[in-house]
Amino acid sequence: MKKYELGPPQDWNYYFREIFSHEKINNFLEFGLGVGTEFLLENCKKVTSVELSLGSYNLEWYEKTKKKLKDYNNWESHYINVSDEISDADQRAQKLRFPLEDTKYLEDLKKMTGPFLNDSVYDFIFVDAGIHLRGDLVNLSFNKADIIAAHDTSRDTNRILKNIYGYNIVRVPSNYEEIHFEDTYMGTTVWVKKNKESLINLLKNYRVNKDI
Repeated sequence: MKKYELGPPQDWNYYFREIFSHEKINNFLEFGLGVGTEFLLENCKKVTSVELSLGSYNLEWYEKTKKKLKDYNNWESHYINVSDEISDADQRAQKLRFPLEDTKYLEDLKKMTGPFLNDSVYDFIFVDAGIHLRGDLVNLSFNKADIIAAHDTSRDTNRILKNIYGYNIVRVPSNYEEIHFEDTYMGTTVWVKKNKESLINLLKNYRVNKDI
């Protein structure tokens, strides 16, 4: 088995390994690329990565990853500088936490993500973006893929600052089942369409084996 440099920021990989062992993933979309993207490329037929950038730090991260993964033919990457509205909302989220009173930024977020969420069909969407508006991204992803996952969802406030990523505003549609994992440090949540009963049962009974 190929080894990857996956640490706590990529501790979602344990759950993804289980999903990949059960489901063939042809088309994968991730918001937020990085160290774990190579692992996704090795396990999915096609991966589309979208970096929603707040500035130079995100650009440096994007260029470094793009250089590292340049030989993968099944990878499509996109770098997007977010609007001032989204940048302002991100700053407010860090200070005020979710829910935010002013949600005008959502129109900009819908426009920026629309070319990806509305124009393609995905098997799996992953939210681990560099911005804090992750709960909004999850909400926009429902019914765009059968499987949706998000990282840094721990409900332990000693690990993750309460409500800073907006997972508390996620509105789960009636046709999805939410499965939350707290047995790795950062926390991972997966939402699966209810017609995938076998995958739901598999994940509900899954326990992390940190030897893999």
